[in-house]
Amino acid sequence: MFTIKKRLQRNVALMIVGFLSFGGLSFAEENPDAIRNLSHAFHQAIAKVKPAVVSISAEKEARKLTEEEIPEILKPFLPKDFFDDPTIPKRGWQGSGVIISSEGEILTNYHVVKDADELTVTLDDGTELEASEVAHDEGSDIALIKLKEDKPLPFAVLGNSDELQVGDWVLAIGNPFGLSQSVSQGIVSAKGRTNADVPVGFEDGFRFKDFIQTTAAINLGNSGGPLINLNGEVIGVNNAIQTAGRIPANLGIGFAIPSNLAKSVIDSLKHFGKVRRGFIGVGLNNEPSSMKYFKEEYGINYGALVKEVNPDTPGEKAGLKTGDLIIRFEGKKVEGNEHLITMVAGTAVGSEVELTILREGKEQTIKLILDERPPEQQLARAVPSMGILGIAVETLSPEIAKEKGYEEDLKGVIVTRVLPDTPAAAWKIQVNDVITKINEQSVESKDDFEKIFSEFVDKMREKGRKKRTLLLYLHRAGSRMHPDYVGPEITIE
Repeated sequence: MFTIKKRLQRNVALMIVGFLSFGGLSFAEENPDAIRNLSHAFHQAIAKVKPAVVSISAEKEARKLTEEEIPEILKPFLPKDFFDDPTIPKRGWQGSGVIISSEGEILTNYHVVKDADELTVTLDDGTELEASEVAHDEGSDIALIKLKEDKPLPFAVLGNSDELQVGDWVLAIGNPFGLSQSVSQGIVSAKGRTNADVPVGFEDGFRFKDFIQTTAAINLGNSGGPLINLNGEVIGVNNAIQTAGRIPANLGIGFAIPSNLAKSVIDSLKHFGKVRRGFIGVGLNNEPSSMKYFKEEYGINYGALVKEVNPDTPGEKAGLKTGDLIIRFEGKKVEGNEHLITMVAGTAVGSEVELTILREGKEQTIKLILDERPPEQQLARAVPSMGILGIAVETLSPEIAKEKGYEEDLKGVIVTRVLPDTPAAAWKIQVNDVITKINEQSVESKDDFEKIFSEFVDKMREKGRKKRTLLLYLHRAGSRMHPDYVGPEITIE
């Protein structure tokens, strides 16, 4: 519930922004008390949280490449002593975090601590302490680490992110570019942002998107640090920024993971050792032009269109069909695919939920009981290109091509997901890359891609070959090195 104090803070903040924007310095000159009150609110909020904000230094030890990591096609060109010495040098990186208990538990992003052999945490007073990872969740990019320290430590309070409103003042604290305990201010630009262009998850390839969008500056090194309200409560975990092209500069569009989501993830990790997410068992259409039909025919420009229903899943048992448009989930309007995935994944496994669908122009209500979402690799086995090569693709439409920076007449498939530890990942294939050829055969649609790839795998099996190099012609928007050929080596059982 919002307090009178919060309403006053918001009203004063909006007045200040408005008058400073349209009235020059006159408002500041005529209303010095309002400016001082806002500054005082900033000071108090920062003072509450700053002692609990930490800098995290992560290190990965140098190691040798193994023969299994090198594609067969490259091995003949390597010197004989190639594997004798470490070929991947020691590397380090930095991020931020916030202490959330007196026992030294630290909330941060998983990508800050992922693959680290050593974690060193620097406290607000400059003290350096060792830390170790307790648990993590790839899908939300949340990690919990713990300091190796016996004495009680200052900690921050996790607030209720559901109480945030667009326009609220927020402060980001962290370690951008190694500049410790830096503070930036801004407002909440949007809530529940599910279409943010941020990296996918890690081991399971799934990313739970439900972000607070903010104008508070979030830069390299801010990841994992707290986003706080003017009550000095942590209401978000700074996570990513929107950039222009390949330049990692702040454009006033930053994203933070809501504190309520972080709390839910931490509680689940502590009780179950993992995060259990809801699952319907349907594939959703990513083609923007398909939604034009529903807008023109029924005046609906929202929803998630079912393109396939997986067998023996809640969706199949409840009677969902290809072509159904899911327009509401538990009474809430479905803005799009990511929004539906977020709501389903955030609902407890075993819950009975109600879907409102549009089928043949008529609304229907369907009830089903959510299963637990299986690992992404298990889902991938049904699609050869995902289970073997490690990517998911969709047909490149003119609309998507324009949005992603390609010529509108480019034909091919666009990569929508890359699973880690796969041939595609080893060859640095990225989300939003476009593939126009497989083994010199032109690809103009997802059906083309899957057909050519499946035929290639079938021929491997016929000839008893378990390994073979695949030739892909790859385009990458904004890259001078592409289009070019890449040759991932695939293995089949």
